[in-house]
Amino acid sequence: MHRRAKRQRLEVLIGLLGFFSFMALISAVVELFKPEPGVVPALVLLGSLLLTAGAVLWRQRV
Repeated sequence: MHRRAKRQRLEVLIGLLGFFSFMALISAVVELFKPEPGVVPALVLLGSLLLTAGAVLWRQRV
């Protein structure tokens, strides 16, 4: 695969992961204001942020 095509695909992946990270952030904030907040939205947010950061680092290496 050409270097530019790989970089473009990684940028699309970063965009998708960034969107889902933002949605997970909203979910985690909403969960904070419930009477009994759970830990699952925070874990989903952590996972999505780690995946996004990994994709950004991967793009820098390409």
